[in-house]
Order: sequence, then C-alpha cells, then structure tokens
Amino acid sequence: MPAELRVLHVISGLGQGGAETALERLLLCSRRDTPWLRHEVFSLGGLGEVGARLRAAGLSVQALGLSRRSPGPWRLAPLWRALRADPAHTVVQTWMYHADLLGGLLARAAGQRRVVWNVRQTGLTPRDIGPLTRAVVRGAAGVSGWLPAHIVSNAHSAVAVHAAHGYAEARFQVIPNGFDLDAFQPQPLAGRALRQAWGVADADFLVGLVARLDPQKDHANFLQAARLLRAEHPPARFVLVGRGVAEDEALDRQIAELGLQDRVLRLAQREDIAAVMSALDLFCLSSRAEGFPNVLGEAMACATPSVSTRCGDADCLLDDPACLAPIEDPAALAARMLRVARLAPADRRALGQAQRARIQAHFTLSASWARYLALYQSCVA
Repeated sequence: MPAELRVLHVISGLGQGGAETALERLLLCSRRDTPWLRHEVFSLGGLGEVGARLRAAGLSVQALGLSRRSPGPWRLAPLWRALRADPAHTVVQTWMYHADLLGGLLARAAGQRRVVWNVRQTGLTPRDIGPLTRAVVRGAAGVSGWLPAHIVSNAHSAVAVHAAHGYAEARFQVIPNGFDLDAFQPQPLAGRALRQAWGVADADFLVGLVARLDPQKDHANFLQAARLLRAEHPPARFVLVGRGVAEDEALDRQIAELGLQDRVLRLAQREDIAAVMSALDLFCLSSRAEGFPNVLGEAMACATPSVSTRCGDADCLLDDPACLAPIEDPAALAARMLRVARLAPADRRALGQAQRARIQAHFTLSASWARYLALYQSCVA
C-alpha cells in the first residue's frame, strides 16, 4: 500500500492557460495512475474554465475570489484551514508567481514546510509582464532560498532566466510537460471537415498558429513571415486560433498592411485542438518568449509538421535546427516554413510522424506525472 499522501495545489487562477492546463492534465493522469493520492485545488482568483472541468471530473476545487477589487484577507480562510489540516501527509504545490509567493508564505505560517513552487516562463521583462507581477517576482526571488523546498520548472531555459533574476538556482528541478497521446493524435476526418468548413481547398498549404493574443506570442512575427512565405509559395493560407485574435483591431490593420486580407482566417479559442492541428499542413509557433511551449508539443503529438522560433525549450522539443528560427526574425521563420512547404507530401507526412515519435519517446504525460509523484513522495519521506 502506498504511503498516504495529500497534495494541496494553490494556483493564481483557473482560466485557460499553460500552467492551468498542465495542472489539469496532471490531476487527471493522477486519478488514472495513482487513485489513492488525495488532491485539493485552491484558486486564488475565480473558478475559470479549467476549474469547472476539474469539478465536473469530481476533483475538490475551491475558488477564493481574490482580486484587486476584492482583496479581503478573509477570503483566504478556507485555504488557511486546509493548510492547517493533516500536515504530516501534505505537500503544498503552488503554481504561478502570485500563488508561489502568497500561497508559500501562508503555507509556512501554517506550519507547512513541504512547499513546492512551479515557475513556467522565460519572459520577465516589462514587455512581457506588468509592474505588479514584476514586483511579485522580485519578492519571490528574495525568499526563494528558504521558503520552497523545491522549485519545479517545466523548461531548462526558465531556470537560467529566473536565476538571473535572483532565484536560488540550487532549488530548481526541471520536469518537462507531458502529452496524452490518446487525446492528441492525428484526426484526418475531423481535420478535413474543418478545412471544408473554413473554405480551404486540398491544394492550399494551410499554416496555423494556435495561441491567445499576447505580446509574448508575437503574432506580428507570424504575419510578417506569412507575407514572405506567400510571396514564394502562392498556395499558402493561414489561420490564427486563440482568445482575442478574432476581434483585435490592431491585427486587422496589420493584416491589411501586409496585403493578407484574403489569406488569413481568424478564429476564437477552440477546444478541438487535435482536429485543428489535423487540419493544418504546417504548425508554426512564432513566440519570442515561452517556457515549455505546450501547443508545439500538441501539434507534434498530432503528427502535424511543426516549425518554431527558439523560444523557451522549443529546441528541446523539436531537436531539429532545420525547424527552428531565431526569435523576432520573420525572414528566418519564413525560410523554415518554405522548406516544409516545398517537401513532397510523403516527406511532410514522414516529418510529422517523426515529430510525434519524439513526443512519444520523451514527453508523455505519464512520465511527467511519475516525476512529480516521486518529488512529492521524497518531500514526505
């Protein structure tokens, strides 16, 4: 019988995002692989889409409702009570900067010493995060040498960035994200149906970016590369999928200035990501800052040929210089896209299958969860 173990997760919020998705996948994997382990989830903010899905799956989730408009400390009372309960068998796992600092301090005040932080990005400049979050990062860096027992990062690149900002490098442990290869696999029929719904012909070469509208995702880089690819490869068409991209006026203007009005589809956030990836001939990640880019791994798992900027740990995922371009270099990114566009269809399929095989060999969800579990068990032991 495994030793009793309770993991209390504290996260800044449970809207749709990289950290939230990683938490969701790990919890669902744990329910399948380690059903004896107890999880409790506390969102400092709202319930969000991810929280609602976790509740529907039967997991314990509480949303504390903290916000700038409602910062009352009494909102932390449920978390405080949970932290005080069963300390002998509890590990406190915090996710994202505000939860790392606030949740970590509260946990130590409650007598919990088994605190594990989770940091997941490389963009810490004023271009990437606001002044309040930068202040939280500075505060967290100052206590990182004694407050957390461990700091988990999903990306090697993030360790160096945080160490440069004052984090205690010796506390870090890298656990890459993992992917469910049953959920993310080629779906040719669903992909073909989406192409027909979007008015994309079989002869069109469809390139996609799936990302929320955010400065770090660098949609401008993607669009500038798209213009260059279109000039060299006229069948190229493009689709942007993600929160905020369908209605943004700045994107309207840029697309018009680049002469791509009739070549770019813009769609709101979708849940059928495997189908979207299967509709593409090429996935392109254009970010200038990432930690471990989930969406790139999802595309690869779906056997969709993929190229990326050298953002975060994209090079660890792809491990192929021919598919990687420097950040903020549209000409180089377009060249990587053009190379794939000019491959014979059979060679493109072989590239996609090779990229899926890399995910299967190195980045499965079960392997990622096994490393988290070993870390938690070592804390209790």
